[in-house]
Amino acid sequence: MSKQTRYITGTKQTASNNTFIILSAGTGRRTKNYGNKSLMPYGNKRIIDHQIETIKLAYGSSTDIILVTGYMSEKVVRDVQGLRLVENPFFDSTHIVESMKRGINACLESNVFFIHGDLIFSQSFIKPPSQDNICVPIDRNSRLDKTAVGVITNTDCIQNFSYGLPDKWSQIAFFPKSVFNHIKTKLNNTDNNMSSFEFMNELIKSNRQISYYESPKGKLKEVHSIKDVI
Repeated sequence: MSKQTRYITGTKQTASNNTFIILSAGTGRRTKNYGNKSLMPYGNKRIIDHQIETIKLAYGSSTDIILVTGYMSEKVVRDVQGLRLVENPFFDSTHIVESMKRGINACLESNVFFIHGDLIFSQSFIKPPSQDNICVPIDRNSRLDKTAVGVITNTDCIQNFSYGLPDKWSQIAFFPKSVFNHIKTKLNNTDNNMSSFEFMNELIKSNRQISYYESPKGKLKEVHSIKDVI
C-alpha cells in the first residue's frame, strides 16, 4: 500500500456549512482483535452507522462526513457508504493528530467537528450552543471511563486537558469556520505523534479560548471492547 494519502472517494468540490471528521485510523489497543473499530457492532448496526445516522439526523442528509481510516482500510472502503473516506497510511507509526491533518486537508473551508471513531453519542453532543467559538462537550455524569481524558474548567472555558480529572472531555471538538485556516495550518505544523488532547492544550497555550457545554441526559459511550456494545 502506498504511503500517501488516498482520497478514496474524492475531494469535495463545494463547501458545506459543517464538516464532520471521524478519526478511525488506529488499531485500538483493546479492539484490534475485532477489526477496525468503526465496523464493530452496536445493537443491530455498526458504530459507524450509528455515527452517520446521528450526524445526518442533526444536520441533514447532505452533511459532509469524512472517515479517516487506516487499520484494515480495504475492508472499510468495501463496507462503508454514505460518507467520504481518507486513508492515513501511517496509522501504525503516528498518533491521532496525523489523522486530524489528513481529514482537514480534505475539507473546504467550513465549520469542522472532530469525533473519535470509537464513540457512541446522541445529537445533543454535536449541537454546541454557539457556532462562534471553539468548543467541546464535557461529561460530568460518569458516562466515560475513569481513565478517559479530563478537563479543568472555569466558568467560561477549558483551562487544561489531562488524565486523572473527574470531569471528562467527550472526545468531540468543534471549530468554527472563522478559525478553519488557522487550525488547518497549525495541524499541518504539529508533531504527528501528538494526541488530540495535547493538540487542544497547544491551542490553549497559544491563547485560543476553548468553551465547553454539557448534555446531562445525552448518550455517550467510548467503546473499549466488544463487551461495551453488546
